[in-house]
Amino acid sequence: MTASPDVLSTLKGGVPAMGDVAAVLTRTATLCGQLDQQLHGHPLRAVILFRARLEAARNCAAVDGFLVDPWHLAAVLEGLRPRIRGQNIFERGSEVDAVHAAFEQYQWLARPTGLQRDAIVQATHVVKPFVRAMGPLLGGALAFRQWIETGHGRAPLRGALVRLWCMDGLLRMPLPLTGAAAFRSGTSWTARSWVPDWLSAIGDEAEAIRAMARALEASWRQARLQAGDQRRNSRASAAIDVIAAHPVISATSLAARLSMSIKAACLLLERFLERGLIVEVTHRSARRLFALRDMEPLQEVVQPRQKTIPGRKRGRPRATDMLEVPPVEDSSFQRDFQPLERWTPDYSELEAAMAEVDRLLGGNK
Repeated sequence: MTASPDVLSTLKGGVPAMGDVAAVLTRTATLCGQLDQQLHGHPLRAVILFRARLEAARNCAAVDGFLVDPWHLAAVLEGLRPRIRGQNIFERGSEVDAVHAAFEQYQWLARPTGLQRDAIVQATHVVKPFVRAMGPLLGGALAFRQWIETGHGRAPLRGALVRLWCMDGLLRMPLPLTGAAAFRSGTSWTARSWVPDWLSAIGDEAEAIRAMARALEASWRQARLQAGDQRRNSRASAAIDVIAAHPVISATSLAARLSMSIKAACLLLERFLERGLIVEVTHRSARRLFALRDMEPLQEVVQPRQKTIPGRKRGRPRATDMLEVPPVEDSSFQRDFQPLERWTPDYSELEAAMAEVDRLLGGNK
């Protein structure tokens, strides 16, 4: 294995021999190439990328000790109100902390903040020499290990690798391949063992995304077959295509994408619901969101809207309504009850003391 002397001089722990990484490097490169070919120009690439980022964020948070349901995270990302599970305040608080950790990992991979973008740019400058010297995969593994050895966090370099692999042509879309499994407890940190483990984890993630994409594609094609209509001008198949290309979608968005009225879009969605082709994930009568059957677990995570109290108008209840005491129906209690007399304070002693003080002060003058 040949590499730049400058790069080799910075490595801590050495470089694994070619025999240690040749097989796993070949497998990982092949899987990445097959995944890129499968998803290039795929009609469902947006929803596949969304699902892949969900799983990657969940895996990265799990390595740090935060276990989160990916559908719970999906509900937060889509602006929905998820159920907070737990028997007490501590368990519910732990779930909120886990979702926050997974959401932050999702930000690093999908929509980084300004500070996160600066950290990713810094990490990219560190990775580039390794990638130029030893290729995108093996160079990325050695750069990752060196980055951790110098005391940095994992998230910036994950984001840097995703973007650098797109720039170098390994992938044509920013697929979140992070190798999170290589950071599980019990994994050897020696270069000879860890580098193959990280490359193997990257290959496993690529294979999992390929399987997920095939499942989504099969569900989409099945829905298109069942949504067919006898009319030649039916927009049912086109509507299924639009719904499948989004994680969740509203009737208004569907109507805009198909250049049709909102009423017609609602009729299509209601027909799809009756046939079991889609699910409604928001549990409400207005501003409803729909998705293909593959997103059904999201429906179970979203918290239903609280039912209104009969007779109560919209808005916050009046203070008088909240403080109103219900009438007592027990006549014996009303008969025996005698209200207390109104208390009136007695200030006679205070007034006498003040008069004495005034007399003393007047005598001193």
